[in-house]
Amino acid sequence: MNFARSAERFADPVKEFEGVVVITAPHMDDEVLACGGTIAQLPQKNRIHLIYATDGSRSPAPALPIVDSASPDLGLMRMQESKAALQILGVPEENLHFLGFPEARLKERIKEFSDSLFTLIKTINPNHVITPFRYDRHPDHLAVNRATTQALQRGAFKAKLTEFFVYYRWRLLPGGDVRKYIHPDHLIKINIEDVSSIKQMALNCFRSQTTKLYAWQDRPILPRASLDEVCQNPELFLRYDPSSPGPSVFTKAHDWIRFVHLIETPLKKKKDKARALLYRCRHWNEQ
Repeated sequence: MNFARSAERFADPVKEFEGVVVITAPHMDDEVLACGGTIAQLPQKNRIHLIYATDGSRSPAPALPIVDSASPDLGLMRMQESKAALQILGVPEENLHFLGFPEARLKERIKEFSDSLFTLIKTINPNHVITPFRYDRHPDHLAVNRATTQALQRGAFKAKLTEFFVYYRWRLLPGGDVRKYIHPDHLIKINIEDVSSIKQMALNCFRSQTTKLYAWQDRPILPRASLDEVCQNPELFLRYDPSSPGPSVFTKAHDWIRFVHLIETPLKKKKDKARALLYRCRHWNEQ
C-alpha cells in the first residue's frame, strides 16, 4: 500500500470526527505524534478531550540506573510540555485529564486504571474515542488500548472507536511499516500538509523528548528524522470493527506480525541498553 499523497483518498477530519472527541494517550507526546495534525484541523476545540494514562516519570529513563538518574520533576516537566503543545493546537487546558499512573508499569495497576478510565469516559460521553493501535509495541500503549476497548464493551460510551499509530515502524517486518499490512478499507488517512508547521511547533514543546536532556543520553527519545517523518506524512487511523478483531485487519503475514510484535520490543531494549553502556564507557574514558 502506498501512502503517497492522493487527494481523492484523503478523509475529511471534520466529517470523520464529529461531536465530542476523546483521545486516550498512554504518554505525554503520543497525542501530538499520532494525532497532532488532525487535532489542528478540527473546529470547536472545546469538544476535544485528552486523557493521559501515565505520569511521565520514566522517559527518558537511564539504561544504567545504578550510575545515572532522571530528575524527580520529569513527570511535571512532561505535563507542562503537553499543556504547551495542546495550547498551540487550540485545546483548552481544562480538557486535559492526567490520571498519573506509573509510566512503563501501567499493567501492574490495570484494574484501577481501567476503572478510572471507564468513569472518566462515561462522564465526558464522547461521540468518538481514539486510542492506541491494538498491536502497538509499548506495553503502556497496549494496556490503554485494551482498557479503552473494554470500556466500550462495558458500555462506558456508545461512540465510534478509532486506533492511532505511534510505533508503526517495525524493523523485522518487510517494508518496515505495519500499517501497510492493514486492509485499506479499515484505514482513515488524513492529509496534514496545511498544518504540518503547527504540528511541528507543538512537537517542539516536548523538549524532554526532542533533546538530550541528560548527559548520560546518547541521543534524544525523538530524533529529528522521526519528527520530520510524522510532520511531513499523512496521519493514519484504524477503524475499530468488532467483527474484525486482532490480526484479522491484516491482509497477509498474520503469524509473522504477531511473532515480530512479541520479540521486537525486548530485542530493542537489549540493543538500547548495550548502546547506552558503550556510550557511558566512552564518556568515562574521555574524562
